[in-house]
Amino acid sequence: MLATYLAETRNHLNDANGQFFSGPVLTTYVNRARRRIANASGCCRVLIHAKTQPNQESYNFNDWSALAQEHPGIREILAVRSLAIALSGGAGAWKPMWNRLVWSDFNARFRIWNHAWVGQVSFPGFYAQYGFGTNGSIFLAPIPSAVQPMEMDCSCTVWPLENDDDPEPIPDPWVDAVSFYSAWLCLVQQQRREDAVAMLQLFQTELPFCASVVAPQMIQSPYGAANRAV
Repeated sequence: MLATYLAETRNHLNDANGQFFSGPVLTTYVNRARRRIANASGCCRVLIHAKTQPNQESYNFNDWSALAQEHPGIREILAVRSLAIALSGGAGAWKPMWNRLVWSDFNARFRIWNHAWVGQVSFPGFYAQYGFGTNGSIFLAPIPSAVQPMEMDCSCTVWPLENDDDPEPIPDPWVDAVSFYSAWLCLVQQQRREDAVAMLQLFQTELPFCASVVAPQMIQSPYGAANRAV
């Protein structure tokens, strides 16, 4: 995939023969573009299957890095989008989604108990993310009193591509946006301001288009509308 990114970027720059940007420099820009797209779009999503620990309130994203990296090309967790905790370890156990709160609200409502609210929940609990990016963590309320299966829908960042056969976790159609951003970085480096502005506009058009492709409007119920256009 790296070779494709390099060729597409050079085509945007009218530099098919690589006269103005060497391979290593262009690779650096491509990987910056990939990080930007993965981080901004959340397109690299991974379901992390972990476990709670007795009397443990907080869990660092770094603790789950190895689980995330079981998926080829995934590097680290950026954010937990949703969280569910099963009430027992057996198959078929009730696994409710927990309610998410912003940290300041969570801190005011639940941490006032000062680790006193501990126990196995019989209803969805609450969680909050503290910190941002790869150094983030989540806090749980109530604090689990036993080992329980925990499933998290996570947005992740990616490893850089060094060779053409390295795994690319960024899915279609997001890969189409990579070359526009890497070409923009090249034009900024050359101080070609007008060309850079035009290229950035192409990237800013491409990114929301990718989102619209993968998340089209859908009919929630086939019986809910009397008339349809399609």
